Amino acid sequence: MLHMKYYIILLIGIFLSLGLGILIGVTLENKDVLEKQQILITRQIESEFSALRKEADMLKTSLEAIEKEKEQADSMCNYLFSRLTENRLMGISISMICMGADDACYELEEFLRLAGASIESGIIIWPELFRRRVDVTAVSEAFNEETKEPDRLYGLIAEELVFSIADGCATPLMNRIEEMHLISIINDFTESGGIDVIVLLGNGRDNESQMNGDQYFDIALIQAANSLGLQVIAVEPASIGRSAIPEYRNMGIFTVKNIDTIPGKLELIAVLESIQAGPESQYISDEEAS
Repeated sequence: MLHMKYYIILLIGIFLSLGLGILIGVTLENKDVLEKQQILITRQIESEFSALRKEADMLKTSLEAIEKEKEQADSMCNYLFSRLTENRLMGISISMICMGADDACYELEEFLRLAGASIESGIIIWPELFRRRVDVTAVSEAFNEETKEPDRLYGLIAEELVFSIADGCATPLMNRIEEMHLISIINDFTESGGIDVIVLLGNGRDNESQMNGDQYFDIALIQAANSLGLQVIAVEPASIGRSAIPEYRNMGIFTVKNIDTIPGKLELIAVLESIQAGPESQYISDEEAS
């Protein structure tokens, strides 16, 4: 009986050993499979990453080539533009008025000079003129007795500014306003006062450009110029958000949008040439024609 129990226990031990061995073998085999799968996945990822890196390098090379071609095209375009506009405005006398000084103002002046125009005078209207109320007493010595009215001050400044351009000499009020650093005269007025056109570089409908109530200073300038029979071209850069061009057109003056672009500059030359040629060849823009 004892031997029988011993044999049973021995058999059980043998089968348990066999089962444990099989289990260990299967486990080791599965582990090897997992490792192989991990290696395959890793190699696949590395292969895909290498392909993406090659594609990125190709795109970078292609982009560099495109940028180089663009630079060459821009250089050629600028060259052709300069040759196209060179001396096109010879014999035209211009006075510039800029509502605030920025790059657009100086770029416009440089462009007009390169095109052959004579810049007889240039005036920058600083925002400080509108940010703070100008005290009449601060400029009283520049007034005539009948013009000492606070509500008329800004209108009078606009009128005398245009009169200074037409007359070729700054009035006492203009000199006083310049001393207060509210305007800057970047080119001395020509003594003859003989200008063909005023180019007004507007800054749109910024609240700081407001004169009194609902009237804007640039509108007062245009009205003053019209009353003296001076031609005005109002221009604006492309960066303007709220444009004043529709208001300018309603006043019957020439206008040019996007003056800081090549199409805008070409349009300005066309307008100036039509003014120089006379009323029979007045320029009509596409927007005005439609």
